[in-house]
Amino acid sequence: MKNNNIIKKIKIIEKWKTIPKDFVLELKQLTVITGENNSGKTNFIEAVNNDGTKVEFLDENDGKLTPKIVYIAAENIKPSDSECKPSAKGTGLIKNLAELFSNLEIKFELENKGNITKNIKDLIDKTNKNIEIFTGNSIHKLKIDTNEDELDSGIIIQALIKKIAGDEDGQERKLEELGQGTQRIIVVSILKAYIDILIEEGIHTEKPILVLFEEPEIYLHPKLKRTLNATLEKIAEQDNHQVIITTHDPYFVFKNFEGEEKSIFSFEKKDGVTKVSSNKIVYGIEDELLFIFLYSLLEKKDKDLETAEIEEFEKRKYFKYDGKTDGKKEEDHGDLVYIRHQIHHFGDNPYTVGLVPEKPKDCDKINYYTEKELADAIKKMSKMLNA
Repeated sequence: MKNNNIIKKIKIIEKWKTIPKDFVLELKQLTVITGENNSGKTNFIEAVNNDGTKVEFLDENDGKLTPKIVYIAAENIKPSDSECKPSAKGTGLIKNLAELFSNLEIKFELENKGNITKNIKDLIDKTNKNIEIFTGNSIHKLKIDTNEDELDSGIIIQALIKKIAGDEDGQERKLEELGQGTQRIIVVSILKAYIDILIEEGIHTEKPILVLFEEPEIYLHPKLKRTLNATLEKIAEQDNHQVIITTHDPYFVFKNFEGEEKSIFSFEKKDGVTKVSSNKIVYGIEDELLFIFLYSLLEKKDKDLETAEIEEFEKRKYFKYDGKTDGKKEEDHGDLVYIRHQIHHFGDNPYTVGLVPEKPKDCDKINYYTEKELADAIKKMSKMLNA
Protein backbone atom coordinates (compact mmCIF):
# COMPACT_ATOMS: atom_id res chain seq x y z
CA MET A 1 0.00 0.00 0.00
CA LYS A 2 1.34 3.42 -0.94
CA ASN A 3 0.01 6.40 0.95
CA ASN A 4 1.11 9.71 -0.52
CA ASN A 5 -0.87 12.04 1.73
CA ILE A 6 -0.63 10.57 5.20
CA ILE A 7 -0.99 12.82 8.23
CA LYS A 8 1.91 12.25 10.60
CA LYS A 9 1.04 14.97 13.11
CA ILE A 10 -1.96 16.99 14.16
CA LYS A 11 -0.98 20.31 15.71
CA ILE A 12 -3.45 22.57 17.50
CA ILE A 13 -2.38 26.11 16.64
CA GLU A 14 -5.01 27.98 18.65
CA LYS A 15 -6.16 27.11 22.16
CA TRP A 16 -9.52 25.35 22.24
CA LYS A 17 -11.15 24.77 25.65
CA THR A 18 -8.74 22.43 27.52
CA ILE A 19 -6.52 21.83 24.48
CA PRO A 20 -3.50 24.16 24.68
CA LYS A 21 -1.85 25.95 21.79
CA ASP A 22 0.88 23.84 20.10
CA PHE A 23 -0.65 20.57 21.37
CA VAL A 24 0.69 17.83 19.06
CA LEU A 25 -0.55 14.28 18.47
CA GLU A 26 1.35 11.89 16.21
CA LEU A 27 -0.88 9.73 14.02
CA LYS A 28 -0.71 6.34 12.37
CA GLN A 29 -3.26 4.75 10.06
CA LEU A 30 -5.52 3.91 13.02
CA THR A 31 -5.16 5.99 16.18
CA VAL A 32 -7.08 5.27 19.40
CA ILE A 33 -7.50 7.90 22.11
CA THR A 34 -8.57 6.92 25.63
CA GLY A 35 -8.88 8.89 28.84
CA GLU A 36 -11.10 9.53 31.82
CA ASN A 37 -14.26 11.58 31.40
CA ASN A 38 -13.48 15.29 30.94
CA SER A 39 -9.86 14.58 30.03
CA GLY A 40 -10.26 16.50 26.75
CA LYS A 41 -10.92 13.81 24.13
CA THR A 42 -14.02 15.53 22.76
CA ASN A 43 -12.35 18.94 22.92
CA PHE A 44 -9.50 17.63 20.78
CA ILE A 45 -11.89 16.15 18.21
CA GLU A 46 -13.82 19.42 18.10
CA ALA A 47 -10.61 21.37 17.47
CA VAL A 48 -9.61 18.97 14.69
CA ASN A 49 -13.07 19.15 13.14
CA ASN A 50 -13.09 22.95 13.30
CA ASP A 51 -13.02 25.15 10.22
CA GLY A 52 -9.24 24.84 9.97
CA THR A 53 -8.37 27.91 12.05
CA LYS A 54 -7.33 25.89 15.09
CA VAL A 55 -5.40 23.00 13.57
CA GLU A 56 -2.61 22.03 11.20
CA PHE A 57 -2.23 18.63 9.56
CA LEU A 58 1.43 17.83 8.85
CA ASP A 59 3.09 15.16 6.72
CA GLU A 60 6.42 13.45 7.49
CA ASN A 61 8.32 16.54 6.31
CA ASP A 62 6.09 18.90 8.33
CA GLY A 63 4.40 19.98 5.12
CA LYS A 64 0.80 21.08 5.49
CA LEU A 65 -2.05 18.86 4.29
CA THR A 66 -5.73 19.64 3.86
CA PRO A 67 -7.68 16.45 4.58
CA LYS A 68 -11.35 15.83 4.04
CA ILE A 69 -12.76 15.17 7.51
CA VAL A 70 -15.64 12.80 8.19
CA TYR A 71 -16.89 13.24 11.76
CA ILE A 72 -19.17 10.68 13.43
CA ALA A 73 -20.00 12.23 16.81
CA ALA A 74 -20.99 10.22 19.86
CA GLU A 75 -24.54 11.56 19.60
CA ASN A 76 -24.81 10.70 15.89
CA ILE A 77 -27.08 7.73 16.41
CA LYS A 78 -29.77 9.03 14.14
CA PRO A 79 -30.53 12.40 12.59
CA SER A 80 -32.90 14.82 14.23
CA ASP A 81 -36.35 15.38 12.77
CA SER A 82 -35.10 18.58 11.14
CA GLU A 83 -32.31 16.67 9.41
CA CYS A 84 -34.83 14.43 7.70
CA LYS A 85 -36.27 17.38 5.81
CA PRO A 86 -35.10 17.78 2.19
CA SER A 87 -33.55 21.16 2.99
CA ALA A 88 -31.32 19.65 5.68
CA LYS A 89 -28.99 17.58 3.49
CA GLY A 90 -26.03 19.72 4.54
CA THR A 91 -26.26 19.25 8.31
CA GLY A 92 -25.08 16.88 11.01
CA LEU A 93 -24.85 13.15 10.42
CA ILE A 94 -26.16 13.39 6.86
CA LYS A 95 -23.52 15.96 5.92
CA ASN A 96 -20.72 13.88 7.41
CA LEU A 97 -21.70 10.67 5.67
CA ALA A 98 -22.33 12.52 2.40
CA GLU A 99 -18.82 13.99 2.65
CA LEU A 100 -17.43 10.48 2.93
CA PHE A 101 -19.28 9.22 -0.13
CA SER A 102 -18.22 12.21 -2.18
CA ASN A 103 -14.76 10.61 -2.20
CA LEU A 104 -16.13 7.89 -4.46
CA GLU A 105 -16.79 10.46 -7.18
CA ILE A 106 -20.06 8.71 -7.96
CA LYS A 107 -22.50 11.01 -9.70
CA PHE A 108 -25.90 10.62 -8.11
CA GLU A 109 -27.76 12.03 -11.09
CA LEU A 110 -30.90 10.77 -12.78
CA GLU A 111 -31.74 11.37 -16.39
CA ASN A 112 -35.39 10.81 -15.51
CA LYS A 113 -36.84 11.01 -12.05
CA GLY A 114 -37.92 7.60 -10.77
CA ASN A 115 -35.19 5.68 -12.64
CA ILE A 116 -32.56 4.64 -10.11
CA THR A 117 -29.05 4.48 -11.49
CA LYS A 118 -26.72 1.52 -11.03
CA ASN A 119 -24.62 3.47 -8.54
CA ILE A 120 -27.55 4.24 -6.25
CA LYS A 121 -28.90 0.70 -6.47
CA ASP A 122 -25.45 -0.70 -5.69
CA LEU A 123 -25.16 1.50 -2.61
CA ILE A 124 -28.64 0.54 -1.40
CA ASP A 125 -28.06 -3.18 -2.01
CA LYS A 126 -24.75 -3.15 -0.15
CA THR A 127 -26.19 -1.25 2.80
CA ASN A 128 -29.13 -3.68 3.01
CA LYS A 129 -26.77 -6.64 2.82
CA ASN A 130 -24.60 -5.21 5.59
CA ILE A 131 -27.60 -4.57 7.84
CA GLU A 132 -28.70 -8.19 7.37
CA ILE A 133 -25.21 -9.51 8.09
CA PHE A 134 -24.78 -7.35 11.19
CA THR A 135 -28.22 -8.05 12.67
CA GLY A 136 -28.54 -11.67 11.58
CA ASN A 137 -31.95 -11.08 10.03
CA SER A 138 -33.62 -9.20 7.22
CA ILE A 139 -36.33 -7.27 9.06
CA HIS A 140 -34.62 -3.91 8.55
CA LYS A 141 -34.35 -2.80 4.94
CA LEU A 142 -34.12 0.39 2.97
CA LYS A 143 -37.31 1.52 1.26
CA ILE A 144 -36.36 4.49 -0.89
CA ASP A 145 -38.56 6.67 -3.02
CA THR A 146 -36.20 8.53 -5.37
CA ASN A 147 -38.89 10.88 -6.61
CA GLU A 148 -36.93 13.93 -5.46
CA ASP A 149 -36.16 17.20 -7.25
CA GLU A 150 -32.45 16.49 -7.10
CA LEU A 151 -30.31 13.58 -6.02
CA ASP A 152 -26.89 14.65 -4.79
CA SER A 153 -24.96 12.65 -2.20
CA GLY A 154 -26.67 14.46 0.68
CA ILE A 155 -30.10 13.50 -0.59
CA ILE A 156 -29.03 9.88 -1.07
CA ILE A 157 -27.53 9.54 2.42
CA GLN A 158 -30.57 11.31 3.83
CA ALA A 159 -32.78 8.78 2.07
CA LEU A 160 -30.66 5.87 3.29
CA ILE A 161 -31.14 6.92 6.89
CA LYS A 162 -34.66 8.31 7.05
CA LYS A 163 -36.19 5.50 4.98
CA ILE A 164 -34.95 2.66 7.17
CA ALA A 165 -37.96 0.70 8.27
CA GLY A 166 -38.35 -2.40 10.40
CA ASP A 167 -40.88 -5.12 9.81
CA GLU A 168 -41.42 -6.73 13.19
CA ASP A 169 -44.22 -9.25 13.59
CA GLY A 170 -45.88 -7.86 10.48
CA GLN A 171 -45.83 -4.31 11.83
CA GLU A 172 -43.68 -1.65 10.16
CA ARG A 173 -41.50 0.34 12.54
CA LYS A 174 -40.09 3.78 11.73
CA LEU A 175 -36.47 4.67 12.42
CA GLU A 176 -37.24 6.51 15.64
CA GLU A 177 -39.14 3.46 16.89
CA LEU A 178 -36.17 1.16 16.43
CA GLY A 179 -33.68 0.48 19.21
CA GLN A 180 -30.63 2.70 19.53
CA GLY A 181 -28.40 -0.28 18.82
CA THR A 182 -30.18 -0.83 15.51
CA GLN A 183 -29.86 2.86 14.69
CA ARG A 184 -26.12 2.62 15.28
CA ILE A 185 -25.95 -0.44 13.01
CA ILE A 186 -27.31 1.72 10.18
CA VAL A 187 -24.30 4.04 10.46
CA VAL A 188 -21.96 1.02 10.51
CA SER A 189 -23.69 -0.49 7.49
CA ILE A 190 -23.33 2.70 5.46
CA LEU A 191 -19.64 2.98 6.39
CA LYS A 192 -19.15 -0.63 5.31
CA ALA A 193 -20.97 0.05 2.02
CA TYR A 194 -18.54 2.91 1.38
CA ILE A 195 -15.47 0.74 1.83
CA ASP A 196 -17.05 -2.10 -0.19
CA ILE A 197 -17.51 0.21 -3.17
CA LEU A 198 -14.08 1.81 -2.73
CA ILE A 199 -12.35 -1.58 -2.87
CA GLU A 200 -14.52 -3.17 -5.58
CA GLU A 201 -14.18 -0.18 -7.90
CA GLY A 202 -10.47 0.29 -7.16
CA ILE A 203 -11.03 3.97 -6.45
CA HIS A 204 -8.00 6.01 -5.39
CA THR A 205 -8.53 9.24 -3.47
CA GLU A 206 -5.94 11.94 -4.03
CA LYS A 207 -6.95 13.98 -1.00
CA PRO A 208 -6.28 12.57 2.49
CA ILE A 209 -9.41 11.31 4.25
CA LEU A 210 -9.59 11.50 8.06
CA VAL A 211 -12.46 9.69 9.79
CA LEU A 212 -13.14 10.85 13.36
CA PHE A 213 -15.33 8.36 15.23
CA GLU A 214 -16.33 9.17 18.79
CA GLU A 215 -17.22 6.31 21.14
CA PRO A 216 -17.94 3.65 18.51
CA GLU A 217 -19.05 1.29 21.27
CA ILE A 218 -22.26 3.20 22.01
CA TYR A 219 -25.31 0.88 22.07
CA LEU A 220 -23.48 -1.93 20.26
CA HIS A 221 -23.56 -5.61 21.16
CA PRO A 222 -20.03 -7.10 21.52
CA LYS A 223 -20.41 -8.97 18.23
CA LEU A 224 -21.13 -5.70 16.43
CA LYS A 225 -18.16 -4.03 18.09
CA ARG A 226 -15.98 -6.57 16.31
CA THR A 227 -17.75 -5.82 13.04
CA LEU A 228 -17.38 -2.06 13.45
CA ASN A 229 -13.73 -2.28 14.44
CA ALA A 230 -13.00 -4.49 11.42
CA THR A 231 -14.73 -1.92 9.20
CA LEU A 232 -12.71 0.95 10.67
CA GLU A 233 -9.52 -1.11 10.26
CA LYS A 234 -10.40 -1.74 6.63
CA ILE A 235 -10.99 1.98 6.04
CA ALA A 236 -7.62 2.78 7.65
CA GLU A 237 -5.89 0.30 5.33
CA GLN A 238 -6.93 2.17 2.20
CA ASP A 239 -4.67 4.64 0.42
CA ASN A 240 -4.79 8.11 1.99
CA HIS A 241 -7.34 7.07 4.61
CA GLN A 242 -6.83 7.38 8.37
CA VAL A 243 -9.10 6.82 11.36
CA ILE A 244 -9.12 8.32 14.84
CA ILE A 245 -11.26 6.65 17.52
CA THR A 246 -12.03 8.00 20.99
CA THR A 247 -13.26 5.31 23.34
CA HIS A 248 -13.83 4.06 26.88
CA ASP A 249 -14.33 0.50 25.67
CA PRO A 250 -11.65 -2.12 26.43
CA TYR A 251 -12.37 -4.00 23.19
CA PHE A 252 -11.38 -1.13 20.91
CA VAL A 253 -8.23 -0.63 23.01
CA PHE A 254 -7.14 -4.28 23.25
CA LYS A 255 -7.94 -5.05 19.62
CA ASN A 256 -5.85 -2.14 18.37
CA PHE A 257 -3.04 -2.25 20.90
CA GLU A 258 -0.57 -4.04 18.65
CA GLY A 259 0.18 -3.27 15.03
CA GLU A 260 2.72 -1.30 13.05
CA GLU A 261 0.08 1.08 11.71
CA LYS A 262 -1.80 1.50 14.99
CA SER A 263 -1.19 3.69 18.02
CA ILE A 264 -2.93 4.31 21.34
CA PHE A 265 -2.76 7.47 23.44
CA SER A 266 -4.31 8.33 26.79
CA PHE A 267 -5.34 11.89 27.54
CA GLU A 268 -5.25 13.30 31.05
CA LYS A 269 -6.15 16.72 32.40
CA LYS A 270 -3.89 18.54 34.84
CA ASP A 271 -4.62 22.02 36.14
CA GLY A 272 -7.38 22.35 33.56
CA VAL A 273 -5.13 21.53 30.62
CA THR A 274 -5.21 18.40 28.46
CA LYS A 275 -1.98 16.55 27.82
CA VAL A 276 -0.95 13.18 26.42
CA SER A 277 0.04 10.83 29.20
CA SER A 278 3.82 10.42 29.30
CA ASN A 279 3.67 6.79 30.43
CA LYS A 280 2.12 3.95 28.48
CA ILE A 281 -0.70 3.12 30.86
CA VAL A 282 -4.17 3.20 29.35
CA TYR A 283 -6.63 5.44 31.19
CA GLY A 284 -10.38 5.61 30.98
CA ILE A 285 -11.34 1.96 30.58
CA GLU A 286 -12.55 -0.50 33.19
CA ASP A 287 -9.70 -0.94 35.69
CA GLU A 288 -10.08 -4.70 36.19
CA LEU A 289 -9.95 -5.34 32.44
CA LEU A 290 -6.98 -3.00 32.20
CA PHE A 291 -5.28 -4.99 34.97
CA ILE A 292 -5.76 -8.26 33.06
CA PHE A 293 -4.51 -6.67 29.87
CA LEU A 294 -1.33 -5.29 31.47
CA TYR A 295 -0.80 -8.60 33.25
CA SER A 296 -0.92 -10.41 29.89
CA LEU A 297 1.70 -7.99 28.51
CA LEU A 298 3.93 -8.77 31.49
CA GLU A 299 3.57 -12.47 30.75
CA LYS A 300 4.79 -11.86 27.20
CA LYS A 301 7.68 -9.76 28.45
CA ASP A 302 8.78 -12.30 31.06
CA LYS A 303 7.57 -15.85 30.38
CA ASP A 304 8.67 -17.01 33.86
CA LEU A 305 6.89 -14.22 35.73
CA GLU A 306 3.53 -15.91 36.24
CA THR A 307 4.94 -19.35 37.01
CA ALA A 308 7.31 -18.02 39.65
CA GLU A 309 4.71 -15.81 41.31
CA ILE A 310 2.04 -18.50 41.25
CA GLU A 311 4.37 -21.05 42.83
CA GLU A 312 5.14 -18.64 45.65
CA PHE A 313 1.49 -17.65 45.84
CA GLU A 314 0.28 -21.25 46.13
CA LYS A 315 2.92 -21.99 48.74
CA ARG A 316 1.58 -19.21 50.95
CA LYS A 317 -1.98 -20.48 50.37
CA TYR A 318 -3.50 -17.06 50.23
CA PHE A 319 -6.27 -18.08 47.89
CA LYS A 320 -8.02 -21.35 48.69
CA TYR A 321 -11.32 -22.58 47.34
CA ASP A 322 -12.28 -24.57 50.44
CA GLY A 323 -13.20 -21.43 52.34
CA LYS A 324 -10.75 -22.13 55.16
CA THR A 325 -8.31 -19.40 54.31
CA ASP A 326 -7.36 -16.98 57.03
CA GLY A 327 -7.28 -14.19 54.50
CA LYS A 328 -4.33 -12.44 52.95
CA LYS A 329 -1.78 -10.58 55.03
CA GLU A 330 -2.19 -6.82 54.93
CA GLU A 331 1.31 -6.24 53.57
CA ASP A 332 0.78 -8.71 50.71
CA HIS A 333 -2.37 -7.21 49.23
CA GLY A 334 -0.41 -5.71 46.34
CA ASP A 335 0.41 -9.21 45.09
CA LEU A 336 -0.38 -9.23 41.35
CA VAL A 337 -1.33 -12.90 41.21
CA TYR A 338 -3.65 -12.53 44.20
CA ILE A 339 -5.64 -9.87 42.35
CA ARG A 340 -5.41 -11.72 39.04
CA HIS A 341 -6.85 -14.90 40.59
CA GLN A 342 -9.79 -13.04 42.10
CA ILE A 343 -10.68 -11.36 38.81
CA HIS A 344 -10.47 -14.62 36.88
CA HIS A 345 -12.27 -16.78 39.45
CA PHE A 346 -14.77 -14.35 40.92
CA GLY A 347 -17.97 -16.26 41.71
CA ASP A 348 -16.25 -19.64 42.11
CA ASN A 349 -15.43 -19.13 45.79
CA PRO A 350 -18.07 -17.77 48.19
CA TYR A 351 -15.27 -16.36 50.36
CA THR A 352 -13.97 -14.20 47.54
CA VAL A 353 -15.66 -10.80 47.26
CA GLY A 354 -13.20 -9.20 44.84
CA LEU A 355 -13.06 -5.43 44.41
CA VAL A 356 -14.28 -3.32 47.36
CA PRO A 357 -14.15 0.46 47.94
CA GLU A 358 -12.21 0.07 51.17
CA LYS A 359 -11.01 -2.53 53.65
CA PRO A 360 -14.04 -4.53 54.95
CA LYS A 361 -14.63 -5.23 58.63
CA ASP A 362 -14.41 -9.02 58.26
CA CYS A 363 -11.24 -8.82 56.18
CA ASP A 364 -9.61 -11.76 57.97
CA LYS A 365 -12.23 -14.18 56.60
CA ILE A 366 -12.49 -13.20 52.94
CA ASN A 367 -10.39 -12.62 49.84
CA TYR A 368 -10.66 -9.03 48.60
CA TYR A 369 -8.72 -6.12 47.14
CA THR A 370 -9.48 -2.43 47.42
CA GLU A 371 -9.78 0.17 44.67
CA LYS A 372 -6.50 1.73 45.84
CA GLU A 373 -4.75 -1.64 45.75
CA LEU A 374 -5.99 -2.22 42.22
CA ALA A 375 -4.82 1.22 41.13
CA ASP A 376 -1.42 0.67 42.76
CA ALA A 377 -1.10 -2.71 41.04
CA ILE A 378 -1.83 -1.11 37.65
CA LYS A 379 0.82 1.56 38.29
CA LYS A 380 3.29 -1.13 39.36
CA MET A 381 2.75 -3.13 36.17
CA SER A 382 3.00 0.01 34.05
CA LYS A 383 6.42 0.78 35.57
CA MET A 384 7.52 -2.82 35.02
CA LEU A 385 6.49 -2.65 31.36
CA ASN A 386 8.25 0.67 30.85
CA ALA A 387 11.46 -0.44 32.60
